Amino acid sequence: MSADYSHDSSGDRPASLPVWARSGDVPQRSVIGAHVSSECRRVSVAIVSVLGRGTEARSHVVAHAVESLPTEVATLYRQIAAGRDTHPGAPATLANHLAIAVAALVQRLASQHADVADRALAIGVYDPGLWDLTTNRRTYNGLCDAATLADMTGYPVIDGFPARDLAQGGLGGPTLAIPQWILLRRVDRPAVFIDLGRTIRATYLPAFATSAANRALSFDVGPGTSLLDRLAEQLTFGEHPFDPGGKLAVQGRRIPDLVEHWLNDPYFKRPIPRWHPLGCRHEQELGETVKMAIDSGWSVRDLLCTACHFIAETTARAVRDRLPANDVEEILLAGGGQHNGMLLRGLASRLSGRHLTRVVDEGLPDAAIDPAAAALLALLHIDHAPANPMSLTGASSPRVLGRLTPGSPTRWHRLLSEMSAHRPAMMSLRSAV
Repeated sequence: MSADYSHDSSGDRPASLPVWARSGDVPQRSVIGAHVSSECRRVSVAIVSVLGRGTEARSHVVAHAVESLPTEVATLYRQIAAGRDTHPGAPATLANHLAIAVAALVQRLASQHADVADRALAIGVYDPGLWDLTTNRRTYNGLCDAATLADMTGYPVIDGFPARDLAQGGLGGPTLAIPQWILLRRVDRPAVFIDLGRTIRATYLPAFATSAANRALSFDVGPGTSLLDRLAEQLTFGEHPFDPGGKLAVQGRRIPDLVEHWLNDPYFKRPIPRWHPLGCRHEQELGETVKMAIDSGWSVRDLLCTACHFIAETTARAVRDRLPANDVEEILLAGGGQHNGMLLRGLASRLSGRHLTRVVDEGLPDAAIDPAAAALLALLHIDHAPANPMSLTGASSPRVLGRLTPGSPTRWHRLLSEMSAHRPAMMSLRSAV
């Protein structure tokens, strides 16, 4: 499935072409982004046109496409990530499968938008990777086979973005935050972007200005739709794998003691930066909740209703207490939770005085956000611009993220010419090494 639309990250209303293109200021460069979902179930691709360099670039998403990955790919990823018995070459097999799937989707979308795709400098790839979280220092290995992807498409490939941040003592993320700021920021006012996904993530988007990217903040708020889905599935014995639109939750009642029990979890007192590659884990809390529900006679509707109140409360507290949001009047929403009417009403009542806007209503579908951000990560690499300020990841020093794999000779030389023609801003000797 593919969709064409325009989105001007300067904050103007969406149109068939962005304002700066309609005024005759035609975009000079384009980049392709590919994003593999957290459990290797889907791959999405976007073509992005940009005007300007680094964090001052303006972005225009030309088109995007989404495709489900074969079931055996997701199964293989789960087996490898869980440390189950697999043959020694299983990670390489998975990397090859992902490269082939990404290449096919890139080629299909590029053929439909050849005028823009032919100018694309590179493909930026963001995938869930394989993480070792058993020690105090996290380690990461990317999944997609960059060499195969580069050979199949001809484009240079930029991937492995968390690795350089980890080398500087960072958490490895959220490395998509600065690209999301470029994509969603407003010219004259700050905003907050809330991803109502399996884990709730909040991102403060300063108004556009030179060096404003360094003031962006993003962190894991707490459990999101994964909590709702697991409660629905476990307490209905698999009959309802999720609560569509919050229809079960709205029939229940809020359980104040349970809300307080969840809110007292030490997780919510952890300082920022706070980010986990697997999202917010809640298996222990879920087991305790199921036991409490059995002992107290709570219904599945009551638990889902209470969970919606809990998620809305943690999100509202994060905006009020963790972000410099006193002057923020607009909250941008994306993710599956935006389709839960009860959750949205809970957010609106707790964030009164602020306007809640779905990103899709501005012309940017949810499925385009992550691949577009991956494309902009590649752009920042090309422009020698760091994407991991210490406030985001905890890295000791910001770095240009990603590793570069050459594509066809023609595209490779064009990329080298582009990179050598741009002189990055002056930096301290310590930051340069």
